[in-house]
Amino acid sequence: MRRRAAKRPSVPRATAARFDSRRNVVKVKLDNGIAFEFDPSRAHGLEQAAPGDLAGVRVEGAGGTLHFPRLDVDLTVSRLLESFLGPLEWTKRDARAAASRRNGKLGGRPRGRAAERGCALSAALADGDARPYR
Repeated sequence: MRRRAAKRPSVPRATAARFDSRRNVVKVKLDNGIAFEFDPSRAHGLEQAAPGDLAGVRVEGAGGTLHFPRLDVDLTVSRLLESFLGPLEWTKRDARAAASRRNGKLGGRPRGRAAERGCALSAALADGDARPYR
């Protein structure tokens, strides 16, 4: 019997975060082995933060969020990475999956107009160019 490989999460998750006051950067470790740091003055919500306000950063939400309790600011890891690196394929994939789930709850993919689908007769009837058969 074959064992299935554990499914990897679709987005990177933070496993640890801390503020380095000596260098004035927030350091973040991800579950995929990557570590990065960023200047808090370039992150939305942290622009005017004092070093003491950044010291209590915590990882929350199963690793998807960095929380700064003294400022009551939450930054999602995926949006933080995207803001510094630009759009990434996994962010597009997650957006498509979310749209698909929303459409599924509404009964499936939205129907397009007849002209958009290339149905010439329906388009002609809609434009008034065709006469009904008598």
